[in-house]
Amino acid sequence: MANTVFILGAGASKQAGVPLMTEFLDEAYSLWKRGKVKDADTEFETVFDGISLLQQVHSKSQLDIKNVESVFAAFEMAKTLRRFVEYTCDQIDSLVSAMPVVITRTIEETLTFKVERENSQSGPAILPPAPYYPFVSLIRDLATKAELRRKVAVLTFNYDLALDYSFQWTQLPVDYALDRKTTGDFFPLLKLHGSLNWAQCEKCKKVVAKPLDTQLFFNCHQRMSVDNSDIERLRHDIYFCEFTHCDNPMSPKSFLVPPTWSKTEHHRMIAPVWERAARELAEAEDIIVIGFSLPPSDDFFRHLYALGTVGKVPLKRFWVCNPDTSGETEKRFRNLLGPGAEQRFEYIEETFEYALPRLGKAFGINVPNRLNLK
Repeated sequence: MANTVFILGAGASKQAGVPLMTEFLDEAYSLWKRGKVKDADTEFETVFDGISLLQQVHSKSQLDIKNVESVFAAFEMAKTLRRFVEYTCDQIDSLVSAMPVVITRTIEETLTFKVERENSQSGPAILPPAPYYPFVSLIRDLATKAELRRKVAVLTFNYDLALDYSFQWTQLPVDYALDRKTTGDFFPLLKLHGSLNWAQCEKCKKVVAKPLDTQLFFNCHQRMSVDNSDIERLRHDIYFCEFTHCDNPMSPKSFLVPPTWSKTEHHRMIAPVWERAARELAEAEDIIVIGFSLPPSDDFFRHLYALGTVGKVPLKRFWVCNPDTSGETEKRFRNLLGPGAEQRFEYIEETFEYALPRLGKAFGINVPNRLNLK
C-alpha cells in the first residue's frame, strides 16, 4: 500500500483545457452550437432538452442545473424513479445514455496535447498535457530515488486521459484496480468515477480498460495531424474500436459513473476500485489533495475519507492545493478532519502548476517545468 496518496479533482485538468464542473455545460453547449460535435448532435440535443425541463424542477427546489455533476446525478435519479416531468421511460433512458457521450466529446474537444516539432530527434512528439508531466516526474522520483523509495497511489475524480497519457509517456505502468488483483510494480491509478478509456464488455459485463500502451494509440494521434497545428486532440473512439474482449468488439462508449453514490449497477461494477482506494488511504502517511474543492454536496468523498482512513498509520501530512482565496475550501477541509489530522493540515493557495515545485521541495525533489526531448 502507498505511503503517499495524491487526490486529484477537476481543477488539476483545468490548465490542460478541460472545463471545471461548473463551467462544463456552458462549454459543451458552446461546442454544440458551433458545430464542433456534429457526430454527437443527437446526444447533445437530448441532454440540453433535458436540462431545459430541469428548470421546472428548479422552480420548486434547489438544483444546480449549471453543474454537470448535478445534472448527471439528476438524470440518473430520474432513471431510478422512472419519472422525469412528462418523459416516457425510453426518453429517460436516452437522457442517461446521452450524458456520457456529451461528457466524452466535450473533454475530447477541450483537452489539448501540445506537439513538439523542433526539439525531438525522432520527429514530432505529442506531449502530455500541462502540468501532468512534472506531476508524474514527481511521482517517479518519489518511487525510485534511493533515499525516498515511497509507494505512491493516485485517486482521481476526473474522467480524462491526461494523467494516463503522462504515465504512459514516462513509461510508468499503472494499475486501474478494476479487479481485486494487485500488481506490485504498477502505480495505482484509481479513477473513482470511471474513465474515457474504460468500457463495459457486452458479453461478460465486466468493466475493461482499453490499453494506452500500444503503438496504435500514437498512430491515431498522428493521423489527426492534417496541418502544422501545434495542438492535438484525441478522439478516443478512433482507436478504441480496434480492441476486443471476450472475442467481441469493444463498445466505443466510455464507462462513466454518475457522481452520486447510490446503490446503482455502475458502482457495483467498479467496487474493486473503491475498495483499493480505501486501502490506500488507510496506509497513507501523506495525503495531498490537488484541484478539488470539496463541494458541500459531495458526501461521497466525506464518507470515503472517514471510512478509508481508519487504520494504524498516523498522518504526517494532509495538504490541500487549491487556488481558492475565499477561505471556503480551506474551511470545508478543516471541518472534514479529526483533531489528529488537523494538526498535519496545510492549505496551499496555488494552482496545480505552481503547487508542484513546493510539493517537490517538501520531499527534496526538483520538479521539472517542461520536457527535455533531446
